[in-house]
Amino acid sequence: MNRYEALLFDMGYTLVYFEPPATTIIRQALRELGVERSAEQIEVATHVVWGAYYQQAETTTFPATEAYDRESQQRLSQNLLSELGLEARALVPDYMDSLEAWFSRPGVIRPYAEVVEVLTGLLGQGYRLGIVSNWSWNLRQRVVQAGLEGFFEIVWASAYAGCNKPHPEIFAQALAQMGVTPERALYVGDSYEHDIVGARNAGLEAVLLDRKGTAEAPDCPVIGSLRELDDLLTQPYP
Repeated sequence: MNRYEALLFDMGYTLVYFEPPATTIIRQALRELGVERSAEQIEVATHVVWGAYYQQAETTTFPATEAYDRESQQRLSQNLLSELGLEARALVPDYMDSLEAWFSRPGVIRPYAEVVEVLTGLLGQGYRLGIVSNWSWNLRQRVVQAGLEGFFEIVWASAYAGCNKPHPEIFAQALAQMGVTPERALYVGDSYEHDIVGARNAGLEAVLLDRKGTAEAPDCPVIGSLRELDDLLTQPYP
């Protein structure tokens, strides 16, 4: 019998990446509004805005509705534009439309090279698979866009859950829908703060995916590619 019944994955930078990178897409969206900002300026502003957004994520809840998610995306866009020194309110609708058009282009959201092979192998070994991700209401559409439909029993976004990782409730909701207990599930993600801490808060074991090799000896298993999951999963019980 497999040690775990279910394997749950983060989405962005775990299963998929963006080409061109998200910073470039934001820069292009701004250019379409007649605004020029450097990649460095965008990276700094993004760090500030998203850092503030996730500051109380471990305990914060919100309405799990599409309307609230839309309002949240509008606030984040307005905050980012303001952080970039722009008159944000008037620019938000066109900026959001441009971002949506960019991210919806074929090939922009791409699975990493090993993802399809690894997921196919895990299904063949009898694992039940799911996604639990800090993502907006369009997560299921993005999974289809990336060509990953059919692999996952559940695709669960923070927008659907009413909370963001590392809040334990987003994991608890996903497991409840699958009928899996926390000790029979393993979570894989690229953020120690959101993924490892969040999964542990909910009673799951977790693996850090460190594709760049920059993790500083965290207190959890670390892999550099999803291909390394197989060795980890076949290790004997401690």
